[in-house]
Amino acid sequence: MPIQPRRLAAPLAALAVTGLLTSCAASASPAGASGEREGGELVYLDAELTSNTQLQTSGTWQDSAYVTNITDRLVFKDPETGELQPHVAEDWTVSEDGLVYEFAIREGITYSDGTDLDAANVERNLEWQSQGDPEQGIPANNWLPPIADISSGDGTVTVKLEQPYAPLLDVLSFWRTSLVADATIDSTIEEQSQITGIIGSGPFTVESEVYGEEIVFAKREGYDWAPSSWEHQGEAFLDRVTVIPVTEDSVRQGSLRSGEADLIRYVLPSEEQGLIDAGIEVVGVQGTGNANVWDVRQSAPFVDDVRVRQALQVGIDREQIVDDLYSGNWQAATSTVSPGTFGYVDLAESLRFDPERAEALLDEAGFTERDADGYRTRDGERLSLTTYVDVYDSTAKPLFQLIQWQLQRLGIELVIEETDYANYSAVIADPSIAVRRNGWPEADAWVRQSVNYSVDGSNLLNLPEDDRVLADLYAQQAVTTDAAERARIVGEIQRVSVEQAYLLPILDDSQVFGIQPTVHDLRWTAEARPWFYDAWTERK
Repeated sequence: MPIQPRRLAAPLAALAVTGLLTSCAASASPAGASGEREGGELVYLDAELTSNTQLQTSGTWQDSAYVTNITDRLVFKDPETGELQPHVAEDWTVSEDGLVYEFAIREGITYSDGTDLDAANVERNLEWQSQGDPEQGIPANNWLPPIADISSGDGTVTVKLEQPYAPLLDVLSFWRTSLVADATIDSTIEEQSQITGIIGSGPFTVESEVYGEEIVFAKREGYDWAPSSWEHQGEAFLDRVTVIPVTEDSVRQGSLRSGEADLIRYVLPSEEQGLIDAGIEVVGVQGTGNANVWDVRQSAPFVDDVRVRQALQVGIDREQIVDDLYSGNWQAATSTVSPGTFGYVDLAESLRFDPERAEALLDEAGFTERDADGYRTRDGERLSLTTYVDVYDSTAKPLFQLIQWQLQRLGIELVIEETDYANYSAVIADPSIAVRRNGWPEADAWVRQSVNYSVDGSNLLNLPEDDRVLADLYAQQAVTTDAAERARIVGEIQRVSVEQAYLLPILDDSQVFGIQPTVHDLRWTAEARPWFYDAWTERK
């Protein structure tokens, strides 16, 4: 199942019975007519500030969630089944050779500025996404393949690819390919980088923003083009959603307890039971896509040696991490992607904690001596690795510290540095940084990995040259339209990434929310972003 919400609002004794939820709603709806659901405001305290909403250059979790609620996409991915279903494209066909896609565009859709979302506008969106806007400094969307031609006419958009691209429909369901009005495309990159500059056709519009203080989303009047498979049609129930960034964990949780907030993101594992006892529903949402991994960056000292990387792989005790630091909303990673992701392979045995093997690998790598502090040395040089605490995860610091302790027992020094949100991207680019956290739910994990890890892409592993085996596998999976064969290829990608210890899977990503019992039918996308369209509140 692609999206896996876990509720912890029931008594703990009942959890063994209820287990994993099969619904992506926050709570069951009490009986009542649609009119009783309409109206009211939801106050949402997010854990992070908005950063950049320009579609081709943005990437933060919170920005993607906001964009999702004010825009629509050609394709809808069902959060429960992962099935690709019609949305703005009411139908599509794909040629036998996988090169030509024809999309029939649904009639009657408009943007919040009153302009039409029609075939001509979709054509322009796809051209802008695939080519970028060099004059504005906007790059092409690197999730899209090389496109030979895009044309439109008679309510249909035709896309001709240079070569087959298996994940195209998945990519077109993702927030990064959200459709926007011509006025947004014509605006500056600075305007697009603010949420007020994104003009979409979604169930909410941006009413106002005071940067760093609040964003107010208002119900889009006249909205009547939800995915045709969705039970709820017509306008959203909520009048507005007010998002307030609150980076201090205790303040978010205190505001929820006091009733000042209806919803918060990032509930610390240590705080979950206290919120439950106070009558708050705690929901952990696991979307499909990449697991939380540590990228091992081979420009750093020592980790260009595969034996050192492999020692890290089996020297981390993932089960201890979950048992000591987390709750039932979290689970240890068993691959580089989460269960339910296309092509997922369970590699738990390869990730099993094995300190004896880790010790043997470090001996083979020549780190056989110890210094006065007990750390391993080779030719008098300490085996020391440096990392920065991930600023995007409020649970990161204790996680990093526990791994530091685990590695210290093997004789590896892990130096943990800290910085703030504004400077994190710059400091983590230092080639001497050995490991960095990465990985979130995505529409297609393999597109993200190809972008992240190829030498011609972001090269986040800092490889001097591509691993030809891995590079060829990434290239093959993209053009393989047979699902079974593509699944086999991405299975090999996972095995190579784990065996070579390019990536150190740690946890399956979990977004943990606290929700007032007066809020109902809050749902999430397949990638675990909150979707407010169905949500309603008893408080008017």
